[in-house]
Amino acid sequence: MIRDRRGVSDTVGFVLVFSLVLLTVGTVLTVGYGGLQDVRDAERVNNAQRAFDVLANNIEDITARGAPSRGTEIRLAEASLGRGEPTVLNVSAEGDSLAFSTGNDSLDSIVYEAEGTRIRYAGGAVTRIQSDGSVMLVEPNFVISERRVILPVVELVVEQRRIAGSRTVLVRSVRTNRNVELDETDVDQLDLNFTTPATDAWAGYLEDGGMNCSRPADDRLSCSAEDLDSVQVIRFTIEVTFG
Repeated sequence: MIRDRRGVSDTVGFVLVFSLVLLTVGTVLTVGYGGLQDVRDAERVNNAQRAFDVLANNIEDITARGAPSRGTEIRLAEASLGRGEPTVLNVSAEGDSLAFSTGNDSLDSIVYEAEGTRIRYAGGAVTRIQSDGSVMLVEPNFVISERRVILPVVELVVEQRRIAGSRTVLVRSVRTNRNVELDETDVDQLDLNFTTPATDAWAGYLEDGGMNCSRPADDRLSCSAEDLDSVQVIRFTIEVTFG
């Protein structure tokens, strides 16, 4: 009888230990896999942000340093890249003998999207958009001060195409036009009106520059500045293709 009890005890002990091992392995696999997924997703978005930082610098080479074209490689990892919804921008200025408006300009965007996060280049800025709002990653090359404003308006004309999967995409940007639309002194009021999914990012940037902003709607932003010594609006038209 003693031997029988000992055999049962050994069997029960083995089953308990084996069950504990299986539970531990299962927990580690479940939690560990989820953690690895989170790390992979975060690194994928970080890589996209770095690539868009390079893209913004390359486009600035075109607008600020006179380069005719630039190419930027962006690596996809189970993500998509292509033309996104445009930013609609209206710039208007008033003075004693001045009444200027660009009208509603539709500025194409380049958008990288993965796991509910969008990295977006539009209007000269790179923004990151998620369900809880947007932040500006790369500021536009604007000059905004109490007395002077220079607005280089980057008008992208992006190929109607979306690429998905895991590959490296060459984003080619070519300048097709440069035009000084406004160069005036003694401007009483300057107004910028945006329609954009990145209102949080743009509002923070323009308010930090001293402009007064309001939000008529979730995707709309209105900002103004008064009594400016000079205002310049320079438009750059850039064609973008994917290869």
